[in-house]
Amino acid sequence: MIKLHRKGVPLPAVYDVDTATGVMIVEMIEGKPLIEVLATRQDHSQLLQGVGRAIRKLHREAVTHGDLSTNNIIITPEGEAILIDLGLANQEYEMEGFGIDLHVMHEILRASHPDVENGMDNVIAGYEAVDDELGKPDSAAGGQVPDAKTCVKRLQTIKQRVRYHGG
Repeated sequence: MIKLHRKGVPLPAVYDVDTATGVMIVEMIEGKPLIEVLATRQDHSQLLQGVGRAIRKLHREAVTHGDLSTNNIIITPEGEAILIDLGLANQEYEMEGFGIDLHVMHEILRASHPDVENGMDNVIAGYEAVDDELGKPDSAAGGQVPDAKTCVKRLQTIKQRVRYHGG
């Protein structure tokens, strides 16, 4: 988390880690969980594009979240999306993991926030915008992170594999 935070991934800062006791002290993020923010009746397109940007910044560092729910994204008073609870995170270079992260977000938006118009479309727009701005991700010792458009294509493939999908 320390390395990711230093690289600009929107996560809480880590202040201290005690490996003997398994205690980690992290920055307290002021704000509300995305699930609460999406419950308000307003246009969330910019907010969800920011969520997509946050996810892509994490993915560009070869890390999948593992539990991308609207409970694990805090929206600050300034409207910034901060990813929390990386307990299931994993270092990843195969596009399947990135597609699954996006699929989890798609399913949660579809099931828990059906009134949010174009929710996943906005997440994807923000996700792809990061690569449009920064270019192709750098290769690392473990491999090459797939570009955003390839990850989104994998999301579409995963959606087609799901037995009971509605969109």
